[in-house]
Amino acid sequence: MSQKRKQNEDDWLLDAEVQTQIVEEKGRWVVSLIFIDTKDPKRVLVNEIGDYRSKRLAEIYAQNMKQTAEKDPRGTQKIKKSDYDINHN
Repeated sequence: MSQKRKQNEDDWLLDAEVQTQIVEEKGRWVVSLIFIDTKDPKRVLVNEIGDYRSKRLAEIYAQNMKQTAEKDPRGTQKIKKSDYDINHN
């Protein structure tokens, strides 16, 4: 796949809202960044960042990575929560 085509396929990430997920796995806290397309909320990319020994460390790294990923001269991008039928059970 050519570099130009790959770049065009990833352009939606420039407009994506970034959220974090922290999950305990095997005694470690795994941090993932979730990129959600603001124009098509069904388009989602989950990128595992790393794992940490404590939940507090994971929260610190998650917030730092989220802020870095959100840096955009247009401001923070947001989606409408009503675009999803989320069941937290």
